[in-house]
Amino acid sequence: MDDTLTPGSGWPSTQAHIEHAAAFAGVLPPCALSQAFECDGCSAEGIDPCPIGTDPDYLSYLLHLRDLFLRQSTKRASQIKVLQQIFRRHKLPLHWQFAALLAIREDASLFQSPDSVRGILYFNPQVFTMIRDGVFVLR
Repeated sequence: MDDTLTPGSGWPSTQAHIEHAAAFAGVLPPCALSQAFECDGCSAEGIDPCPIGTDPDYLSYLLHLRDLFLRQSTKRASQIKVLQQIFRRHKLPLHWQFAALLAIREDASLFQSPDSVRGILYFNPQVFTMIRDGVFVLR
C-alpha cells in the first residue's frame, strides 16, 4: 500500500491507510492515543466529524488491529529466537525439515507445522542464510 495519500482522497482512502498502518506496522494515528482526539498531524485531519474520535467502536477496532500486530510480532520474535538457539547449539548447517523437527519438539506451542518453520527461515534472510537448496545457517 502506498504510504502517501493524495489530497482530497476522502475518508475511504484515509481509512484504508489508517487500518493498514495499524494492522501491518502497529502504528495508530496520534489522535487515537490521546484522550482529547486532537487532529493535528493525523492523516484524518480535516475529515468532519472524525470517525476515530466520534466512534468508540471504530477506535476499539483500530486498537484491536494494533494489538493483533503486536502479538504476532512478539510470537515471530520468539520463534526466531528458538530457531537461533537450535542453530547455535548444532553449529552446523541444517535442512529446514530437520530444523522444523527440532523446533516443534522444543516448543510445539510456537510452531504449528514444519511449514511454519520453513516460512520463518525463508522470510527472515537478515537472520538465516540459505547456503544450498533448503539448507540454512545463521547469518
